[in-house]
Formats: sequence, C-alpha cells, structure tokens
Amino acid sequence: MRLLREPLIQFLVLGGALFGLHTAFAGKEPEPPGKIVVTAAQVASQRETFARTWQRPPTQEELKGLVEDYVRDEVYYREGKALGIDRDDIVIRRRIRQKMEFFAEDMAAAAEPTDGELEAYLAAHPERFRTEGSLSFRHVFLNANRGSALVTDADGISATLAHGDPADRVLPGDGFLLGSEFKSVRRRDVARDFGEPFADRLFSLDKGRWQGPLSSPFGLHFVLVTERFDGGMPPLAAVRAAVEREWANARRVGKLETFYGTLRDRYEIVVEASPEPEGMAGRRP
Repeated sequence: MRLLREPLIQFLVLGGALFGLHTAFAGKEPEPPGKIVVTAAQVASQRETFARTWQRPPTQEELKGLVEDYVRDEVYYREGKALGIDRDDIVIRRRIRQKMEFFAEDMAAAAEPTDGELEAYLAAHPERFRTEGSLSFRHVFLNANRGSALVTDADGISATLAHGDPADRVLPGDGFLLGSEFKSVRRRDVARDFGEPFADRLFSLDKGRWQGPLSSPFGLHFVLVTERFDGGMPPLAAVRAAVEREWANARRVGKLETFYGTLRDRYEIVVEASPEPEGMAGRRP
C-alpha cells in the first residue's frame, strides 16, 4: 500500500488508465504523438495579450511560461478529443456553434451597402424610421393646491384669454417645475410629463389660439400651441446611420440562416417520439 503512494507509481497508473480509456473509446491502438507547432504569430499574440493586461512586456521567463501554458492547452485538447470526452458536452457544443455563427457573421459583414440597397430597405420598413409628430406650446398653470378657488381662478383666466394674447397682461398663474414653454415635444414626452389624457387633448388643439383649461395630475393648464411639426418618412440622408445598422443586422441574420440551412440540408434529421409522462396520455391542449 505504501508503494501506491509513490508519485511515479501514481503517474504510471494514471497513464495506463488514460491508455485504456483511449482504447475503449477509439476501438484501436493510439496513434503516435503528433507535432505541436507554436508559430511566431502565436508567440507574438501571447506577448501582446500580456502587455495589454499588465501594461508592460513579459520577461523571457514569463513569455516561456505563456508558451508552455499554450502547449499544455493544446496537449490536453488533443488528448481529450482523442478520448472522445468532447462528445455530448453541452458547453463544448454551444461554443462550437458560437464559433460557426461568428464565421458566418464575418462573411456577412464584408459587404458595404449601396444607396439603392439602403433606399429599398428604408421603403420596406417604414415603421422603423418614421418620425413622430411634435409641437411647441406655452401654458398658464393653476396648481391643484388652490383648492376651492381653483375653479373661480380658472374662470377669471378664461375671461382674460378671451380678449386675446395675454403677453401684456398679468395672469394669476402658478410657477410650474418644468417651465411655461415647451419646444418641439413629442406626444410620448407630453404623456410622460403630464399624463395620457392631457397629451390626447393637447395634440387635438388648433394652433395659434389659447384654449383650455386642460387637466393634468398637477392642476389646470391654459394652452397655446405655437408650432406643429408633422411626422413622416425622413429622407435617407437624415437616417442613414440607423438604416445602415438595421440593414447590416438583417443581412447578418439572413446570411446566418442561409449558412445554417445549407449545412442542415446535408443531414437527414430523425426526431424520435418520446414517451409521454404518466398522467398525460390521452390529454391534448
């Protein structure tokens, strides 16, 4: 028993076990050891990676250790593959799939789109690039904290506004945290700040005259819409960068599917029926 604790004996036993596993998995004698070549480019890559990480070049001893670690990886990889231990390993399968998809994506990324291709993509997907309408407005605000005086004060402002623009009049309005004037705001922004009912009413108002009051969670607002900007399809020049990104992504996905389809067609796919769990037989959704 003492003999079994000797490192050399343990090494020989482990070697014999690996030999036996290889024979069991491969069904034949192991092939003679192959050659592992560490290229100059791989050594340079190890050196550059070390320098990026540690902000200095490696010493000769450190570089020797990096190369030896690379050789260790390669030895274990080859021996593990020869033993078949990569089979049915979900991590390895996913990693290989990922590398194959990267390969296909690299092929898709090589081409630059023409203006014609971008124009066609823009026309085929208008909902992704259509600009939303917006407007500018001013408002006179009455805080809900006025309580019972709120309605009376609102009636007074309505009477004042009925005589025209209040720019030269002093109105009994309250300060509003977000300001009294808003420029080129979209409906979604108004709904976020004032609520959906307020946004619906505001975007239905005519331009150029005071209207209200409009209610919000803060109180009452008398509003003057000063500008309207219609939404619509912008020219390619205005959204070129966004269209290029969308086009490139669509091309990448398309190439990936084509690449996979070509590979898949090389196989006969057989999906065996699995037995239904107990209690599920005869039941259908």
